[in-house]
Amino acid sequence: MSSDSTNQTGSDPTRTGETTPGTTVTAQPTGGPPVPGEPVAGQPYSVQPTATGAPADDVVTAAPSEPSWVQQHKSLLVAALVAVAVVAAAIGGVAWYRGMVDDRDAATEAAFAQNIAQQGAEVETVDCNGDTCSAVIGGTAYTVLVQEDANGEQHFGVAAFVGD
Repeated sequence: MSSDSTNQTGSDPTRTGETTPGTTVTAQPTGGPPVPGEPVAGQPYSVQPTATGAPADDVVTAAPSEPSWVQQHKSLLVAALVAVAVVAAAIGGVAWYRGMVDDRDAATEAAFAQNIAQQGAEVETVDCNGDTCSAVIGGTAYTVLVQEDANGEQHFGVAAFVGD
C-alpha cells in the first residue's frame, strides 16, 4: 500500500479517494469551503451555488411570459386606429364642404336680394340651394335660377312659382 491517501486501495469506501464501481469522486482541497464550479467530494454530481447562495438545482426559472393583449392584437389595433383616423378625416371633410356650400348659398341670397332691391322691390324671404333659389317678393312666390358666367358674375332668372 502506498502512503498517499488518495491512491489507497482497499474495500472500505469511507476512506478518502476510494470509489465504488461506477462512481467518480474528485478530492477537494482541504482547509476551506468548496470552491464554486468544482465538484464536491463524495457526491456523484456537483451543486453549484448561485449568487444568492441557493443551489442551482433549486432555482426556478420563470417561463417566458406570454405577450400582452396589446402585443397580441397589435395589427388589429393599428387597423382600428387607421379606420378611426379615416372616418374623422371624412367627417371633417364633409363638415368643411357643407360650410363652404352654406357660405356660397348665403352669398347668392345676398346678391339676389341686392339685385331685386336695385329694381325697386323688397325680398321678404329667399332660400338658395346651389343654383336654384326660392323667393317671396311682394307676397308672390318666385323660383330663381342662378347662373354664373366665366367672370364670376351671377345672373338671375326669375319666374313665378307654378305648382302645388
